[in-house]
Amino acid sequence: MKTRPSALLLISAVVAVAACSPSPPPQDRSPLGVVTASPGECGVLSEQAVARATGLADFYASGTNSSTNFKYCVVSKSADVKEPVRLEIQLDDDLAFSLEGLERRRIADKGVPLPSGVGPGYSAVIRGENGQPLGAYASAWTPHDTKLLSITLYQGAPGRDHQADVIEFARQLRPLLLSSVP
Repeated sequence: MKTRPSALLLISAVVAVAACSPSPPPQDRSPLGVVTASPGECGVLSEQAVARATGLADFYASGTNSSTNFKYCVVSKSADVKEPVRLEIQLDDDLAFSLEGLERRRIADKGVPLPSGVGPGYSAVIRGENGQPLGAYASAWTPHDTKLLSITLYQGAPGRDHQADVIEFARQLRPLLLSSVP
């Protein structure tokens, strides 16, 4: 009979610890919306889409101010250079990348091909030291391998599907930034 009180005490302790554990953030499945809608950041990004993906109501964006000459856009919480980058979008050309290198990175990062109509390209989750997802990235390129669009969400909003967010950025930015090349 002495084992019953200690078993009840053990069960009570486990329940108490479980009740004190932080609960995961609520899932936010709302769509990003039109990522190129005005008001625009860096000439191409919707303020609402950036805020929803990063979780930042107020943020600082710097980079190119035009879609016609777009090269990059960097988003952080403030203009302080010590502030970590939350979202980065970059357009590279002049064959500054190799498909073999991209394929090696995709395999190493356990990336998956972009959906039909968004690729060629792939996306992968960015994980923290504890293995938990922090963000994601997507790489998309032109069929003739002349330009590379990179979208990296280093730290996404809690509760969002970061990989789905970068894929949506790629889906909507591809026609604007990659379609005018051969």
